[in-house]
Amino acid sequence: MEDFLSQLNEVQRKAVETTDGPVLIIAGAGSGKTRTLTYRIAYLVKSKRALPSQILAVTFTNKAAREMKERLTALLGDQVIPLWIGTFHSVCARILRTEADKIGLSRSFTIYDTDDSVRAIRKLLSNKGLSPQKYNPKIVHSKISRLKNQFRLPQDILEDEPQDEYDQVVAEVYQEYQNFLRKNHALDFDDLLIRPIEVFDNYPEIRKKYIQKFKYILVDEYQDTNHAQYLLLKRLVNEQKNLCVVGDEDQSIYGWRGADIKNILNFNRDFPKAAVFKLEENYRSHNNILKAANAVVKNNQSRLGKSLWTKKKDGPKINILMASDELDEAKKVVEIIHDEMYTHKRSFKDIAILYRTNAQSRALEDQFRKNAISYNIVGGVKFYDRKEIKDLLAYLKVLVNPADSVSLRRIINFPLRGIGDTTVTKIERFAEMEKITLFEALGQVENIANISAAMGNRVIQFYELMKKFMDLSDKLGTVELVSTLATETGIIHHYQTEYDQYESESRIANIRELFASIDHFTIEREKEGRDSSLASFLEEVSLLTDVDTWNSSSNAVTLMTLHAAKGLEFPVVCITGLEMGLMPLQRSTADLDELEEERRLFYVGMTRAMESLYLTYATKRRRYNSSIINEPSLFLDEIPPELIEYRAQTQKTRTSSKRSKSSARREKIEAYFHNEDDQTNQGDEFRVGQPVYHETFGKGQIIQLEGHGDKMKITVHFFKDKINKKLIKKFANLSPLEN
Repeated sequence: MEDFLSQLNEVQRKAVETTDGPVLIIAGAGSGKTRTLTYRIAYLVKSKRALPSQILAVTFTNKAAREMKERLTALLGDQVIPLWIGTFHSVCARILRTEADKIGLSRSFTIYDTDDSVRAIRKLLSNKGLSPQKYNPKIVHSKISRLKNQFRLPQDILEDEPQDEYDQVVAEVYQEYQNFLRKNHALDFDDLLIRPIEVFDNYPEIRKKYIQKFKYILVDEYQDTNHAQYLLLKRLVNEQKNLCVVGDEDQSIYGWRGADIKNILNFNRDFPKAAVFKLEENYRSHNNILKAANAVVKNNQSRLGKSLWTKKKDGPKINILMASDELDEAKKVVEIIHDEMYTHKRSFKDIAILYRTNAQSRALEDQFRKNAISYNIVGGVKFYDRKEIKDLLAYLKVLVNPADSVSLRRIINFPLRGIGDTTVTKIERFAEMEKITLFEALGQVENIANISAAMGNRVIQFYELMKKFMDLSDKLGTVELVSTLATETGIIHHYQTEYDQYESESRIANIRELFASIDHFTIEREKEGRDSSLASFLEEVSLLTDVDTWNSSSNAVTLMTLHAAKGLEFPVVCITGLEMGLMPLQRSTADLDELEEERRLFYVGMTRAMESLYLTYATKRRRYNSSIINEPSLFLDEIPPELIEYRAQTQKTRTSSKRSKSSARREKIEAYFHNEDDQTNQGDEFRVGQPVYHETFGKGQIIQLEGHGDKMKITVHFFKDKINKKLIKKFANLSPLEN
């Protein structure tokens, strides 16, 4: 046993050997949490404290579950087979397959994916005679999913008397949707979490069976659990409270999809006798990276508190690069890659480029292709392969070349205009007989037999719309032409209304990024005196995409969002777009909880770096067809000056400079966000008990005030969503209401 545990450091070993009662392991980034978790399981088995079948280990991803099984197999051999190791959803599905009859469910139940669920909700809305334009099925499904994650059941919502008509409809459809699922012997993804709770609450003997079965429960990434998962664990823990959770509150970055950081922050309140271990020794990063990351995250208030350290050397300082715009930023990233390759003998696979939103990848991808840099996008597809981009590019290809029948077929009924495949097939046959293009045949639809007058009118309307933009192509600038087309064809409206808010914003941002790409292309071509037409842009995109296939994906620079980077590590990391409004996002600057989550997201990105960390920002960034002047992210000002090296404009030239210019801004930020005493702007219009209105959250009432003036923190209880929000007065946009 002594040799077995010799692979652990002192704190890890104590966490492994403390087996009885509740245990909280606060595991910092790169501190060996997976090793500690797997050794703890192996120790329980080797010390005969539990049989493998008496241990439940819960992870958040299938990848993590597979890795844990592989490590345990190396430690335990075939003894690992009876262990219950899996995600929350897979463990719950396993329970439900056994206990399904208790809730009137067939053991061969179907698990609906999101598309299945949305189709069901669309049918239910139609049955109620409700317009999908007003009650978007995807948005209704998203709201129901959020309610399930909070373990709010339909009867609870209806009893609470929804605040408005929309909430009332959601509550009714929620109930009907659950009935629909039952009739179809189906569960959706969220039901996998809440239905076992229903079994345990209605059948205490079944709950007792599982409590007795699982002598020890271990949970990874506890900071990412939602309320339903929290309640499930509470029902499974035995009288000895043998629950061990591993997590890091500083890496809680999924609040937007229901994760509740309070679960880990309040673990000691839920289990007062819990043993707490802090894994603070980092085995991943050089010391300067850790010092910078610690300095940033300590500005958060919602923390249990820890400070990462390492035995590794300091390593290079944090490089900060200022760019004039996103194109210049992308060029500087290319310089970084070349510098790391030539100076430090890196491979493409050693380097990761991180960003806040998927739309930021476009400028990077363009420059990578031009410089023959192989890349892979994790958690998404390449910019020009995204559906919304391919849809719009198909329109543009038809404008340039009406004979392109492949692109024409893609757009003829997108967005939906009631022109089905049967009709298109008839038109294609007519075109073949008349030896004309499919587009030309659209203009002669009245000569085609078996196509009704009503259908013919739809075809003609589409044909005339396309002819209109073909005629305008010589009269409008390229960006104006494309943006107008995206609006008048209904593409913008489609992506605004057919998806939930998060996905809609992402897709619209990608479309606007395409506009910026075309604008950049036009400006650069005109500077060079070269052809800047739409046709030449499409040609470049096609050629660049073809060139992109030459390099092997096994040795490629990784492009991904900061969210997707969690759990990964790279020798070199570059975080781009560090500007106010982008990192942190604009909507997160007023709400302190959201601002802290954005800071944690930045912290996650920083701690992915093993040896070198680069941070970039652009003073101007093109959005839609206009440029926005940016301030550097406040997070940059939270990094101690002595840890920073500023990279000059020219390649391979670095210079260090004092931060005199930013020091004043840092003091200003501290005044706003750290609640320093300020006696300015007395006579504030807000007071405790004051009714207020917010455009997003609706009506509410002030329940607490902290500080004075613009930096005052205002805590408001909003009636509609029954939530409390702590807002900063300067950014809150609150309107006082009369009592």
